[in-house]
Amino acid sequence: MPENLSRARIERNRRAEVQRDQALGAPSARSYLLTVLGEFATQHGVPIWTTTFITALGALGVDEKTVRQTLARSAAKGLLDPEKIGRRTRWHLTPRARTLLREGSQRIYSFHTREREWDKKWIIILVAIPEARRDARYSLRVKLGWVGFALLNAGVWICPWTDRLSEAENVLDELSLQEVAHIFIGNLSDLDDQPHLAAEAWDLPTVEAAYENFEDNHFGNFPQNDEDAFVQLTRLVNDWRRLPLLDPDLPAELLPVDWVGNKAAQLFLELRDQWRPSATKWWQEITSDI
Repeated sequence: MPENLSRARIERNRRAEVQRDQALGAPSARSYLLTVLGEFATQHGVPIWTTTFITALGALGVDEKTVRQTLARSAAKGLLDPEKIGRRTRWHLTPRARTLLREGSQRIYSFHTREREWDKKWIIILVAIPEARRDARYSLRVKLGWVGFALLNAGVWICPWTDRLSEAENVLDELSLQEVAHIFIGNLSDLDDQPHLAAEAWDLPTVEAAYENFEDNHFGNFPQNDEDAFVQLTRLVNDWRRLPLLDPDLPAELLPVDWVGNKAAQLFLELRDQWRPSATKWWQEITSDI
């Protein structure tokens, strides 16, 4: 095996491991908080007392000390703005948080819900990172991976969606790599087996396993009351929210027949619609009880 190809596969495997850790790892208090903010807090537009978060996240198994620490860290990151009223605190969403949550909601609720038409063109980026800029390799891997690119070979990135070009250019500009990068857009030869190319570039079996795990965890669940509906819905959205970190959202022509991601998306939306009224009712109750 050529040395550069071996290094490229090692890099690709490392990237896949990072994404798997992010997408499949145990839910954290922070991820639950972001899900609760996106699903419930943004819908009502009112500040939320600390005790409300303690009750809500407590139902999800997060202890009070961890809830308070998570709120403080979120404020330090510019997502929440605390307001002291006597000895109590209520929290306002910052403009940055509203933008983050809005963009996140748009992404997860449109994911695999409509079939996009593919123009059969690819973006190919060649990046020769100087040895003095080795620190940029990890950032490039994470940022290009997030916008849907895969490392095919040493310094060769590919993506089948040409509308991702501006995002890729922004990444290169942000990392000051535009001068060592060359970008091409075009069709691959008909002799190329494009589904095989996609299977080489992306770890589709791992993505498929993640979707199957999602279905196993949530199909057949029946909330027993309003609080349980809140718990089930939050876990459902939280698990689904992490899948776009793993799934490159490839065109249907590059995926196996009856791709499991489409079925999982349908299940996600159906369960959310079923559980949301009861979950919202409980959230309003614990908010109004303060």
